[in-house]
This record gives sequence, C-alpha cells and structure tokens, in this order.
Amino acid sequence: MKKTFRLIPIFTATALAFSMSAVSCHSDKDHSHSEQSEHNDNDDHDHDAHDDHDGHDDHDHDEHDGHDHSGMIHLKPEVAASFGVATEKIDNSDFSEVILVSGVIEALPSDEAVISATRSGVVTLNSDISAGSSISAGKSIGHISPSSVQGGDPGMQASARRDAAKRELDRLTPLHNDGVVSTATYNAALQAYEEADAEARSMRQGSTSLVTPKGGVITNLNVRSGQYVEAGQPVATVSGNARLTLRADVPERYASRISSFVSANVRAASASGAVSLDDLGGKLISSPAAVSVGGYIPVRFSFVNDGSMTPGSYAEVYLKSGARGGVISVPLEAIVEVNGNHIIYSRHGDDYYEKHVVELGVSDGRSVEILSGLEPGEEVVTKGAQVIRMAETSATAVPGHTHNH
Repeated sequence: MKKTFRLIPIFTATALAFSMSAVSCHSDKDHSHSEQSEHNDNDDHDHDAHDDHDGHDDHDHDEHDGHDHSGMIHLKPEVAASFGVATEKIDNSDFSEVILVSGVIEALPSDEAVISATRSGVVTLNSDISAGSSISAGKSIGHISPSSVQGGDPGMQASARRDAAKRELDRLTPLHNDGVVSTATYNAALQAYEEADAEARSMRQGSTSLVTPKGGVITNLNVRSGQYVEAGQPVATVSGNARLTLRADVPERYASRISSFVSANVRAASASGAVSLDDLGGKLISSPAAVSVGGYIPVRFSFVNDGSMTPGSYAEVYLKSGARGGVISVPLEAIVEVNGNHIIYSRHGDDYYEKHVVELGVSDGRSVEILSGLEPGEEVVTKGAQVIRMAETSATAVPGHTHNH
C-alpha cells in the first residue's frame, strides 16, 4: 500500500538533523582507551580486580540505558514533541473484513427541488451562482428576459396575437347580435381574445425571477447565461443535503456477502482521508436482494452530510462486514514505505525508537492489518513517522557514530 507524505522543508530538516543523534552509547574506543590508561597506571592490581571493574562498567551501562539500545534511533523527547510525534500502544483487537469498491455520493430524491422556467425567454444567472453554491429558500438564482429570443420578441408576438383576436371578436359581435353567428362561435372568439390579452399583459411585466423553493446546495445547472429556455424547462436542481446517500457498486462475485455488510468507510475524490459512516449516523438502506446492473449490485447507505462530501462526486468505498478478533492493526499514517518495504517505528522509553519491517494485510481505508513484524504491546508511532525516518537517516549519516567494536 503506497502512502504519500508531505516533505518537511529543508530548513526544518536541517534543524531536525542538528537536534538528533545516533544511538546513545559511549564510544568503545574512548572507553577502551580510558580502561587501558587505568590499567597502565595500576599495573599491580590483580586479575580479579580487573574482572570486578569490567563487571561494574557493564552494570553502569545497563543502568544508563535500561536495556540494550543497539540499532535503535535516538531522538530527544522535546524534539519529537516539537515535530508532532505521537504514539499509541497497539494490542490485538477486532478488525472488520473489508471489500474495496467504487461508489458515488448521491442526494436523496426527497431532499431535492427543481427550479423551472416559468416563461420562455433568455436566462441570465447571477454571477455568484454555480454548481456547488449554497442558497437560501426564496432566493433568486437569476432571471428570464422575454426580449431578444429566438423567433423575435415574445412580447410583441403576444400583442399581435391579442390584436388579431380582438379584431376577430369585433367582427363576430354584430353578426352574433343579428343571429347570423352562433353563440358557440362567438364564445370561442371571446375566449381566444381573453387568453391572448392575458398573455400580452404577462409579457409586459418584464423579466421573471428564477426563485428556489428550498434552501440547500445547487447540485446541477442545466442552462448557461444567455441560453433560451421554454416555459417549464428545468433550470437547476437544489439539494437540501440534510442527508446524503452513498451508492456502492459491488461486483456480482461478492453477492453472497452483501447481507453481511454493516457499515463503510468512504474516501471521497476531494478528501484526503477516509471517513467512517458510523461517525455520520450512517445506516444501510438497500435490500440484500438488490438487482444487478451491468455486473454490479448497488448497495446504498444513508448518512448525515457534514460538508466533507459533495453530491455527484465519486468515492472509494471500504465495505465493512463482520469483525475478526485478535488482529494487530495500525493507522495508515504509521506506515512508511522505504525501498518497497513497509516500516513501522515503536518507541522505547522517552528517547529511543525501533524500526520494524512489517507485512501488511487488508485495509479498511483508515487502518491496516499487520500480518507480521510487530508484536502486541508495542508503543507505535502513529503520527510523525517520517520524522523518525529522518532521524534514522541523519543518525546513520553522522561520521564517528558507530557500534563496531
């Protein structure tokens, strides 16, 4: 599993290099030289006394270190704290089986509203309106102008239709009074005139605002400014976004496991990390008997929208089923990849860190299973693992710090 980390600026790395040292142990050469000098100054001491001296020296070294720190990385506690290094004791625990699939964030149909054109004309959208914009109920997203549209000015056309209807009504009125024209014919002409007059009066009112019936986020804009629309044509869709739906597309080969899914972790395309639906009041709303579409079975979850995911965006979905016990797992941030190997660092005491080359198992998008290389009870670096990696590199690069005897 590949993990990308942010590079620490050069000046920060330099400060870090000066703040850290290699494994804290006394130079064997200096120790040997001191011991030899003491031996030369005290040539008459016996062999037993020399053995006692050696044993005392080893005892002092063990008391100083607590245990053998050979091969470990030394980093002062205050330096680790300044760079945000954090640790956590890792023990066997439950870990959910996961299936990684693709998915889409959707708005609930009941939580959507459509803004439609109330008349024909040319749309002009407000400058601050775009897909993703938030808007309150009753606010306008733009207006429709009746002028300069395809086929000429509709206001003038409506006036012309009204005038024609009026002339026809005026012609038939005396004929109807003389009994030449039937009442049905006269009434039809009268109705035509009234409808044309109402249309013309409506056109004289000028532009018509496009008002949203509910507050939320504009998830779709179906038109652009300057575009001609017909009356009743959808202009935009607004989602209240109180709750969203996650649609996970499960390959048919996992059909038998759908009934075991209990939750999911989601990594939206625009997000840096995965989010647990458990933390968002998520609940499964699909039936296990959902019909396959194109080789995939849609599984849907409903969850509270906290603003981290946008309707219409794609996502990686880690579907979680029953948990397995006795699993060692660590946060993804604890893993450092070095030359194809996966590394974890554990802390010993306040100053020392040990490197573990581990084998990874499955991931749920937030944590990853450790198959080998780490024992329960280790205090693992969960934040700032790259800082320990830099400390390790700096320590091995400093000349004169060696454990060769």
